[in-house]
Amino acid sequence: MNRLTILPWPLVVFAMLVIAAAVARADVPPPPPEVPVSRSDARLPGVALAEGVSQLTGVAISPLLGVSGVGAWEYFTTAEAERADLPWFCHPVAWGIGFTILGLVMLKDVFGAGMPTILKKPLDVIELFEDKISAVVASAALIPFLDHEITKVFAKGDPTASVTGFSSAGFAAIDPVLAQSPTLLLVILVPLSLIAFFAVWLSSHALNVLLLFSPFGLLDLFLKISRLLFLAFLTLLSAVAPVLAAILCGVLILLALWFAPRTFRFCVFGSVMSADLLRSLVRQSDRHDKTRGFLARRVGGLAALSFGQLGQEDGVVMFSSRFLLLGPARRVALPDPDRLDLEKGVIFPSIREDRGGSEKAAALVHLLPRHRHDLIHVSEKLGIRRILDQAVVRGVKAAMKRISASIEVRRAEIGTGES
Repeated sequence: MNRLTILPWPLVVFAMLVIAAAVARADVPPPPPEVPVSRSDARLPGVALAEGVSQLTGVAISPLLGVSGVGAWEYFTTAEAERADLPWFCHPVAWGIGFTILGLVMLKDVFGAGMPTILKKPLDVIELFEDKISAVVASAALIPFLDHEITKVFAKGDPTASVTGFSSAGFAAIDPVLAQSPTLLLVILVPLSLIAFFAVWLSSHALNVLLLFSPFGLLDLFLKISRLLFLAFLTLLSAVAPVLAAILCGVLILLALWFAPRTFRFCVFGSVMSADLLRSLVRQSDRHDKTRGFLARRVGGLAALSFGQLGQEDGVVMFSSRFLLLGPARRVALPDPDRLDLEKGVIFPSIREDRGGSEKAAALVHLLPRHRHDLIHVSEKLGIRRILDQAVVRGVKAAMKRISASIEVRRAEIGTGES
């Protein structure tokens, strides 16, 4: 008998399969090590989300204060050996510059209450642009950081949660914050956070625009102190009852979303007016080819604060506006020029509609600040005959006239008595 026939063939086949599997397993590289999720945060996910909503709302109300405050807090609550891994706004230089700017703004508000309007308003314009820059910085740097902190708490218990499509797609080289967070949660949180942030910021920025055009310095200081006290209350409430603070912030966010179209137009109005005010202080001209302004109220099919150009056609004053400055022109006719007045202003002049006497006139169009220096040319161009002083100036002149008249009457009475 052949010796091969006496070999234990089942054992041989089994041994060959084991050897082949071992060789194949040796050719496969070992899997990459899993990146553990930080478990240093012991908060429940709902509490972390509530605190995140409160922080987002507070930062949207005052971006520079929010970014500086969060940066300083993260810096002092992080171990010294780990501070190098913090985002750039947590560096002492970054939040130190932020707090310095806030201090200068506070000094301007405190001492500016007694300053002449013509000296304080340019500083308010600079603060308005500072608020815009701070909002851009906060939306680009702080919002992803807050969302990342929330996702770390939600991902607790899943050791593979930080190995995401963002990391494999190369986002680690672009934005480490995005690369270290669960993909799906970030895709949901980041857009919602940005929408809520800009809605609340638009409402807060609209208040800054309103303060810019307010002639009362004490009112400005009162409203700004009220906003600061509300932020302090929100911070305290978030520390004591995070869920209750989140509910309050949720109501504010919903109200801000409801008023967003109106506040957006008002913020555009403030941006254009403030930029043109700075331009008119540097470059003054007594003649402009185009007369531009904003509707003070709804006229025809155009909403209030629509931006456009004024002109006269066949004796009729026309207001022409384009949607987002690019769409087709929409034109509405203003009342007869004989019923219109040009009113001077400290910041910008206005066109008013006379409804039966100067005291019953209502603002119709707010002209750009540059037209303060060429009201005569605007009057000739649009066919508006009367140019009036500002309402406050008219009131002072009327009061002085009444006082002067009463003095004259008193003198006449004294002279009659003596005779």
